[in-house]
Amino acid sequence: MNNKQFTEIAKILGVSEDSISAMDDEIKGSMTEVFETVNDKKAVYDTLDDLWQKGSVYVELHEVSKATGIPIATLKNLDYETQQTIVYEFMMNSSQTDRIYQLTNSALAVMELDKVAKLISVPLRELRKLPTNMQERICGAYAMEYDKDSTNTELIDNIREMIADE
Repeated sequence: MNNKQFTEIAKILGVSEDSISAMDDEIKGSMTEVFETVNDKKAVYDTLDDLWQKGSVYVELHEVSKATGIPIATLKNLDYETQQTIVYEFMMNSSQTDRIYQLTNSALAVMELDKVAKLISVPLRELRKLPTNMQERICGAYAMEYDKDSTNTELIDNIREMIADE
């Protein structure tokens, strides 16, 4: 991304060029791609705005990482909703590291829920409706028993049984 593109993207979003330049290279690269390839002005704005928001969260996640010692790679691998919550909680009270760890651990415990949904052919939104402890149990079973070289029939049956017993 060159300076002219920084200026144009910042102008489109109504933000400072510094806020764009502070973003991760991945976000800046995505912004450049959108800027260069999308022709619809509304679509350009909407996509750039989404990327800017995500990039802003990433910038703050670096601060969270420094303050808590949680690796930035771990924080970036969390779902976006959890990332936003962590940033919000950190900005509200940066001394509450226990809360940040709790949010991170809770998200990590159900990180593979999308893979479970795919395995058992159930929409992810349905699994998200289950109580958190059930989501954690299902993901735990998946993590311990999933075999990429198997049909996983027994695992599928076990997970479906856990859900049915709920």
